[in-house]
Amino acid sequence: MDKVVQHFGRGEVIFPEGTKGDRIYRIVSGEVLICKRSEQGKTIPIAKLGTGEIFGEMYLFDGKGSRSATVVAATDIRVEVYFEEEIQSELLSTPSEVREMLRAFNSRLRNTTNNFASLFKEKMIVELPDGTLKIVDGH
Repeated sequence: MDKVVQHFGRGEVIFPEGTKGDRIYRIVSGEVLICKRSEQGKTIPIAKLGTGEIFGEMYLFDGKGSRSATVVAATDIRVEVYFEEEIQSELLSTPSEVREMLRAFNSRLRNTTNNFASLFKEKMIVELPDGTLKIVDGH
């Protein structure tokens, strides 16, 4: 099967939180920010991923098929795209115990990121010029 490669420009939303998932991505070059929506509606970056890392996979294990976070291109980015049909066929060949472990990990991670986002009632995270993230007052 030929690999599908997509390009996104810096600041472009790759997918928004809550939408239906149908593919996962592996970063070929560039970086993304994984962002959660706070109770106050602010978008909070909670992680930065780079070359070789995978994102967009959590929807496969939550039973709802929805995206758990918004992903934004932090730089110009190239990604390989893996569609759900390909992934599901691979998962079916995985022992059921392993699939259950993946579901448990996914559930814990989703709860952790939701709890993390709820901590930021009046705070937000900004990216500094050197690429580090800093918590600042959101007023």
